[in-house]
Amino acid sequence: MKRSLIKHLYCRLSGEVPADTLEAYRRANGPVYDMLDRVERRRLECRAEGMTPWTVPAAIQIQMLCAWNSFVLQELGDRFLDADYACNPATVGYVPPITHDQTLAFYGQVENWLTRASQADANPEYHLDVVVPADLPPWSEVEPCPNSHLHAMIEAMRSVSDHARAAMIFVPDNETLQNHKLETQANRIRQLLAAAQSKATYAEQLHGDNPTRDVHERVEPYVKEAIELFYKLGQYIAMPDLADRQPEPPLQPGILLSKPKLPWERGFDPWCLTDPAFVDEAKKDKAAVKAIDKLWRLDPAPALTLSIHAEISAALARGDIEYAFDPKLKVRVHFFCCPWGPVYLVRRPVTLDGKRLKTMQQFVFDVTGEGMNLGHSFRRRILTGAFQSTKDFEYGDPNEAPDH
Repeated sequence: MKRSLIKHLYCRLSGEVPADTLEAYRRANGPVYDMLDRVERRRLECRAEGMTPWTVPAAIQIQMLCAWNSFVLQELGDRFLDADYACNPATVGYVPPITHDQTLAFYGQVENWLTRASQADANPEYHLDVVVPADLPPWSEVEPCPNSHLHAMIEAMRSVSDHARAAMIFVPDNETLQNHKLETQANRIRQLLAAAQSKATYAEQLHGDNPTRDVHERVEPYVKEAIELFYKLGQYIAMPDLADRQPEPPLQPGILLSKPKLPWERGFDPWCLTDPAFVDEAKKDKAAVKAIDKLWRLDPAPALTLSIHAEISAALARGDIEYAFDPKLKVRVHFFCCPWGPVYLVRRPVTLDGKRLKTMQQFVFDVTGEGMNLGHSFRRRILTGAFQSTKDFEYGDPNEAPDH
């Protein structure tokens, strides 16, 4: 007990945070690898029956694609945890904040892909409801990355490379296809494999056994690009028609049919930013009512806030985004802080408030006047992340903010 307390204090003083949530995700990885095994066996069965990636039923293609995505993301998360513990054995169970956020970004998308793979496995008529090929979650903005991150990426790169090359056996040669369109798609898939392997080989050789800091910085972009290419390659092998698709152009906000009412205008709804599923409950809380009122009185540019909210509402109406649900409780979730807006899940790439969002990213519209009495500016932003359940509930310090 004493040793545990000392370790906890040491980790806190060194700036590390508990990895409890990450370890919970790691414990849940069994179904991911079970699904991958099932898909790889099914691929071999399809090949033995004379099928090709083009003749496999659509639902099986979807299952293969979603299983691949969940595997790569789980593998990245597991490798990041393993590498941090190996590099810092004295702090096992704790990780630096940058490692926590990056690992959570990977783990946070696994269940979304896994549940779609399971649905496609169960329903021969299942249709995928998100745009593919999907991109990996964004890499950490800190460059160069920590040594443990580079080790993790190299190990993950080796693993996904092995599985991708094994899957390529399912892609027949052009003589077998005897179809120009299919040959073109197959050639693009082989080209993608060649590019990924080239990046991976170069990164491995450049890295060597004990790279200097300068070499580390030079290796990092090649490793990241190789993993990104393998991630896309697995999706192309599963669903080869993707090789014909052009990248999705940034979607423009929908046309507003009516101008939003401003706070001082009759008919304005002060709860418009709040999750509609939570509004009735929030209205019964006097402190929440006070916090909402204070929020709008502090907002120096409510028209801007409402215009961003209108962009989000238009994207929701188009189906570019949807409300996010807790994967365990299967209930809709909202942000913990006033105005308690919905957490959204991106179904296809979209640009909101000038920020490009990728498929399967989660985000909230974070609006707050908290800290203005301390000199902070009013904040409105698209906040991305892998949001976790919490018992915290904040009003945005309505009593501390100045009245005007």
